[in-house]
Amino acid sequence: MMKKFVTIFLTLIFFAFSTNCVFAKRVKSLSQLERREIETHFFDTSDTPRVMKAAINTLQDSGFVIQEIEPELGYIRAQKTYKKRFINKARLAGQSFMLALYTTMTVFSYGSTAYYMTDPARKISNEVHDKTIVVDSNVNVEPFGKNKTKVRLVFVQKVLLNADGYSYVKAAPTRVLRVYQPQVYQEFFAQLDKSLFYEGI
Repeated sequence: MMKKFVTIFLTLIFFAFSTNCVFAKRVKSLSQLERREIETHFFDTSDTPRVMKAAINTLQDSGFVIQEIEPELGYIRAQKTYKKRFINKARLAGQSFMLALYTTMTVFSYGSTAYYMTDPARKISNEVHDKTIVVDSNVNVEPFGKNKTKVRLVFVQKVLLNADGYSYVKAAPTRVLRVYQPQVYQEFFAQLDKSLFYEGI
């Protein structure tokens, strides 16, 4: 019986460390110029106010709530909040390892250390629940040359902490990143281009 528990425990340890190794791989970082190219788009019109209006409409159509507008500066700040399954597999593996450790301790101590299992079990439950995702967007619209308007868009995504399945919007985020996937920006600029077209620019 004891041999069986030791085997299970060692298997869980191997799983935890192998998972951590997989997710420890570094993602290629982009240069400042590469990030700026992804975030920037030029439109063939000198009517900057209408481009700004179209940008506001596009943000709202995408589910963003406008937080601030500075027409003179060509600045728009907006935010979108939604729920999504977002699991940090390295953290999940770590808590699984702790749960396996405390489970083994509980078996060998005839249940006297069972209360140690509560914390990692709760954290595992929290990890697999949906998280609150907050996306902040900052848009700058300004004239470029004689007949163009430059739009620069920056998305910042925050994954918030939760407890027992309930998200706290004011909690410290567990993950903050600027969204650099080209397709995210391409989709926004394509929608903005359609909005400009429908407005007759």
